[in-house]
Formats: sequence, structure tokens, C-alpha cells
Amino acid sequence: MGSEQNYAEINKQSWNNRTDVHIKSEFYDVAGFLKGNTSLMDIELALLGDIRGKSILHLQCHFGQDSIS
Repeated sequence: MGSEQNYAEINKQSWNNRTDVHIKSEFYDVAGFLKGNTSLMDIELALLGDIRGKSILHLQCHFGQDSIS
């Protein structure tokens, strides 16, 4: 495996290992999210504005909750 492929795999595994810890943490409030709460802050919602009918990409969302919010 080339060094670039190895780096990508190591990085992917690192994020996968963190995801389980983050999903279980109180910080992300997954239970509240599953009940319909947004995980975005007021400032983020204000900056986004109305995105209905648009496609968006959230580059720093590692397990998807903020993107889905």
C-alpha cells in the first residue's frame, strides 16, 4: 500500500474510532436530535439562512448530525 493510501486509511480509522465516543457523549445530545432538535447553534442557523431546495456540503461534519440538522 502506498504512503498516501496508508495515510487515508489511518485517518479514516481514526475518525471511525472517535465517532462512537462522540455519538455516546452528552455534548452531541443525540437523543434530543432524534426527537427533532437541531444540533446547530443560532449563529449557524442565521448564517445559513433558508436552504430549502438547495444542496449543501458540510465539510467538517464527521458523523452527519450537523449536516442533517
